[in-house]
Amino acid sequence: MTKFGPGDVILYSYLWGREYDRGEESGRKTRQTCVMIILRGQEGKKTTLLFPIASRRPDPRADAIEIPEIEARRATLYTPAWIIVDEFNSDDLETSFAIEDAEPLGAFSRKFMARVAAAAAIAIRKGSIRAIPRR
Repeated sequence: MTKFGPGDVILYSYLWGREYDRGEESGRKTRQTCVMIILRGQEGKKTTLLFPIASRRPDPRADAIEIPEIEARRATLYTPAWIIVDEFNSDDLETSFAIEDAEPLGAFSRKFMARVAAAAAIAIRKGSIRAIPRR
């Protein structure tokens, strides 16, 4: 069983919304992904919201936060890098087949994660955030 928490950066087969729209069910490659929040639903089932990390500058229309160098070092990432906050995968990490490694690469600080959460909240209010369910 894996144990991840908010702010952890993991290797995960992220499924982009454009891939999901074409009927794909798994991500094309493993990428660094940020564990944003873990929700406990009915019957105690956990669902984790996972935000993708990109090493290429995102489209200017995308909602993204550039990862500061100190945060990138904490998470074992190269810079420049961005967290995309206008889409996420929802998955149960305790049973997911999309996880590459049971250990996180590193973790972002709580302060930086508060910035990410605030940016995601703005995307939610704008109606521009998209959830891609896994399974």
